[in-house]
Amino acid sequence: MKRSIFVLLSVLLLLPGSSALFATVPLDGTGDCEGWTMSGTLNFGSTNNPDYMDVEYTIELFQGTVLVYSLFEQTSVHRNDANFMFNGSWGMELCGDYKLMIAFKFYGPYGTYTEYFETFFTCDCGPPPTCTFTPGYWKNHIEEWNVDGLTVGCVYYPNAELLEILNMPTEDGDITIKLFHHLVAAKLNVHNGSDNYINNWITAGDDYLCSPMHPFLSDPVDKDDAEEIKDHLEVYNEIECEEEDDNDGMLKIEKEIKIDRAAAATEESSWGSIKKKNQ
Repeated sequence: MKRSIFVLLSVLLLLPGSSALFATVPLDGTGDCEGWTMSGTLNFGSTNNPDYMDVEYTIELFQGTVLVYSLFEQTSVHRNDANFMFNGSWGMELCGDYKLMIAFKFYGPYGTYTEYFETFFTCDCGPPPTCTFTPGYWKNHIEEWNVDGLTVGCVYYPNAELLEILNMPTEDGDITIKLFHHLVAAKLNVHNGSDNYINNWITAGDDYLCSPMHPFLSDPVDKDDAEEIKDHLEVYNEIECEEEDDNDGMLKIEKEIKIDRAAAATEESSWGSIKKKNQ
């Protein structure tokens, strides 16, 4: 994937002392479409000083005003490894304009030193992705599934049970239901030929529901991880695209989540077999 870095700004904050007391060469923090890197050489000073220096760093990646990646780590650097490098990958494919912010703090023999880096870069998006469809579409087009069933969160569900779950209302707030809906839609999209770059998030969703801490229908109190996974799947499932029609020219395929709240509230379904699987 092509990438370009436009701006690198460095702001220093030292309490107390000067940067020369901490680094024998300039520290560098930067990133691109693949990941981030922090590197430099620390100054441990006299051999009478401790052999270890505690460090911590925060990595934040923004697309517009939305935080799309965040990492906080604490570790120690030994004087024998004073020439250090920390790096990591985003674990996802980037597309568009991004701002990377890195904060690196050292607790050394001369005090505390913090350095901030801010980097802007753009990632090419490549060709338009294949069309995808929402949970609302799939529950109304079961004839297009082309599967007999799916494994979701370590449990195999035949199509009839999957359809019952897709018709389950989400207004009660149980995040595992919303996550389940978007996992099913994403799996069907990939199975039917859509781009598979979403596979890492599909795996994350299955792993979440596989955990005995928050299986399907568990209504967990801490919903942050599930919300993040669900949001990525939802964006993928709502890709709109155009295809050429021989008679009508360009036909825009619009996908909508059609939830009939009144009908869902009165719909009678047997949940015995589904709940039993998740007990």
